Amino acid sequence: MSDAKEMVTVTVDGTAVEVPKGMNLIEVARKAGIEIPHYCYHPHLSIAGNCRMCQVQVEGMPKLTIACNTGATDGMVVRTQKVSEEVSEAQRATLEFLLINHPLDCTVCDQAGHCKLQDYYYEYNGRASRFTENKVNKIKAEPVGPEVIYDGERCIVCTRCVRFCDEVTETSEFGVFNRGDKSVIGIHPGAELDNPFSGVVVDLCPVGALTHRRWRFNTRIWYTQEVNTICTGCSTGCNAKVAVRDGRIVQVKGRLNSDVNKEWMCDEGRYGFERFQPEKRVVNPIVSGEDSYWGPAFSAAKALSKADEPAAVLLSPFLTVEELWVAMMFSKDVMGVDASSGHIAMQLRKRDLTELEQILVSPDYAPNARAAQLFGLCSNDESWRSAVESQYSAVLEQIRSGSVKRILLVGEGAVAEADIDDRLLSGLKNASISAALCAAHPEISSLAAACGLVLPGRTVNEKNGVMLNRDGRLQRMRMLLQGPIGTQPDWMLLSRLSAELGKKILSQDVSDDRGLFRAMTANSETIGGATLVRIGDSGMMLADAAGEIDDSGDPAAA
Repeated sequence: MSDAKEMVTVTVDGTAVEVPKGMNLIEVARKAGIEIPHYCYHPHLSIAGNCRMCQVQVEGMPKLTIACNTGATDGMVVRTQKVSEEVSEAQRATLEFLLINHPLDCTVCDQAGHCKLQDYYYEYNGRASRFTENKVNKIKAEPVGPEVIYDGERCIVCTRCVRFCDEVTETSEFGVFNRGDKSVIGIHPGAELDNPFSGVVVDLCPVGALTHRRWRFNTRIWYTQEVNTICTGCSTGCNAKVAVRDGRIVQVKGRLNSDVNKEWMCDEGRYGFERFQPEKRVVNPIVSGEDSYWGPAFSAAKALSKADEPAAVLLSPFLTVEELWVAMMFSKDVMGVDASSGHIAMQLRKRDLTELEQILVSPDYAPNARAAQLFGLCSNDESWRSAVESQYSAVLEQIRSGSVKRILLVGEGAVAEADIDDRLLSGLKNASISAALCAAHPEISSLAAACGLVLPGRTVNEKNGVMLNRDGRLQRMRMLLQGPIGTQPDWMLLSRLSAELGKKILSQDVSDDRGLFRAMTANSETIGGATLVRIGDSGMMLADAAGEIDDSGDPAAA
């Protein structure tokens, strides 16, 4: 029996679209390029049908119906607010009722500027209030957990937060209390919103009723630059929208991607972006523990190319795919260490997760660890994780035992904090040459302090590039913060080093991250068909990326 869904034809405002039978009319209209306004509906939650904003006219039905709970049938003819005055008037009336008891506090509300009440008022209502009675006063600024605060006056009781906690985390902290215009969302007695995904309810709230306690009143959204990127807290690669102002990350929201994280994010990832920014940075080369210049640094780096001494290379899982490609070339062409030597590895350590965390969180802090498959550091089967972890442990032991004399650490996080011990530091100090490309200054990093040469790299928040998540999806990571003057991406440091050592690994044409991506894909059968346009904001599966690149079809890579 075939699993293919029956397809039907639906006409929305005169546009015919073919969709799976039963698809709700909000999604049908979206396929026709029409937005039907809604509050309570979310594609990954159950249908509540309580906001009534998504009313449409369906030919043959005696009255208006809500689009979220109406499935598509063959030949259905739908009219939205775009062409039906009856629908438009119903939406205006619904919005007027929703705003009756809403406080006029947009000027102090964190949601101002990206609030669906504001958006829909200007788009679908836009007329003065007729309400002259006293508004109902409700709960104000009530903490419901360590990360979230609730303003009942702003709440339109869409129940998205209730359904998320019931259906996704299954922790059921929220409930709806009281009736009629006195209805409020609340926490059940004796409970608090303290699950690993508590911040998701703020993303889901279409108004300003739920806000982040740590980001409350910290900025207005129109003063920020919002960047579509991914979370690098683990290898799930949750899609995120990050707001940046004055060189600081001021807010993080989950970004809808049904194939990765839906619209969810764990609190550790959401509130943890700034943990990748060291307090004190390396901004100049450091040679033998002293601030230096590039000349002496290049002289010291010459020892990396002495092939008569055994070598080891440790790669950070926070490097982009492009940087790993450059690092592998440097290891082979400059240091004589290739993937089959057993002397090159990527940092990976498994961690224990609760059953609730396993809904979304990956058992590692290694956002790009699976990229090891692309460069022959592990097998291409399901055992890749254990192979990478085993090889990482083996290379650490080589350094601890002193059996390798040329050591290169590429990227912040090349060694996990838990693995830094006295034997490892001693192995780095006693090597003929130990070099680290990192961001954290030796004053705050014992690992950097043990290396004879430290070059000023950048953090994962200061790079553009591509990451490969645990499911084999290539995703774009975009730069959030400017690196300090003097720092450079790791691929650029390695390119400069190779040129100074007489073994240049990149052509002069590669001068930025886009050029680097083109050069990598042009030399790879595995991802030769990937382009920045194809990856886009949603990513693409590795299985679809094989082939030769077609530059003419990738304007974004030009």
